[in-house]
Amino acid sequence: MPKKKPNRSDNRYEYKATLGRDFRGKLIRKSFYSTVSLADAKAKAEEYKISAEVSARTGEAFIPSQYDFTSWAKKWLTTYKKPFVDANTYALTYESLVNGHLIPYFGQARLTDIRPVDIQNFFATKTQCSESRLKKMNSILNALFEAAIENDLCYKNPAKHSTFRSTATKHEKQVLSDEQIQITKDFARGRMPEVIVLLETGLRRGELLGLMWSDLDEQSGTIRVQRSMALKNKRVVANPPKWNSFRTLPLSDEALQVVRAQPHDSLYIFPNEHGRPHSPYSWSQKLGRFMRDLHAAHPEVPTLTAHELRHTYGTYLRRHGVDIYTIQKLLGHKDIQITTEVYVHNEIDQLRSALRPVYAPEAAQESAE
Repeated sequence: MPKKKPNRSDNRYEYKATLGRDFRGKLIRKSFYSTVSLADAKAKAEEYKISAEVSARTGEAFIPSQYDFTSWAKKWLTTYKKPFVDANTYALTYESLVNGHLIPYFGQARLTDIRPVDIQNFFATKTQCSESRLKKMNSILNALFEAAIENDLCYKNPAKHSTFRSTATKHEKQVLSDEQIQITKDFARGRMPEVIVLLETGLRRGELLGLMWSDLDEQSGTIRVQRSMALKNKRVVANPPKWNSFRTLPLSDEALQVVRAQPHDSLYIFPNEHGRPHSPYSWSQKLGRFMRDLHAAHPEVPTLTAHELRHTYGTYLRRHGVDIYTIQKLLGHKDIQITTEVYVHNEIDQLRSALRPVYAPEAAQESAE
């Protein structure tokens, strides 16, 4: 009897098996493939059914062969993260770390084949990454495997007790002194006025670029933070502010004056030359050129990024006695712990200054004189 020809255009045999019903009562159908024969594809289906039945009777997790690390990591991203975090966080944190670090290393390895030693070997290859990045990758691995366990895809979490170490040089954020802030604002007038607004509000880069005239309330002197501009698939899109930190900020007289002076020929307060919202990356290049020109004219002023200008604002507030809770609200931090961790060194400096009259009264008197 002649052998049957493959029933698929890719020269494979396909056998469709019914595996039961889902929780809605719908039949669960699954295809099994073979390059040998239809009987071989059917045999794979029977083996699958038997393994699933053994799993149900013994309580031992049954892992379908298609759930390798890459397949599950992508499933985890779209199911457990994408719907619950803002687009910027998803793309720049979760998606970039999973696709850029985890998948290239673990690839097609089956979830049950990954051992704690494999996780440790992974981290041994990533010591050049910053501690914060390693901490996030460790968190992702733990969440990814815990979700796999909950879905009966593996027995244990191999990342549960993993450790890591960073050899990267820790980048200390630079901030401007009061004098340097004034120099920067004076230099920005007529050149890059949005720098003044950054130094007066502490907005995130995307939030600054997303400001629209409809957000401004001139009568009350406030502006609403309603959106954050981001680059997605080479297009500038509006996302909610990070951590959904929608807020209304009071504007100083200086910031309000700068905003009022901008042309009203676009929906956006600080648009690009075509009247459309700036790309965050092209705007950062513009800021980089401005900071280099500023440093060339005033060598005492360091070259800062947009995030460091935001950090300068928070530091300025703390330096002038503003409490941590107010700073948290103004900066739109998710919780008070973030604010405390960032600005705790300022509190130490203030405490030391307050205690100086107690521990060195003579020196404090000389300083006052």
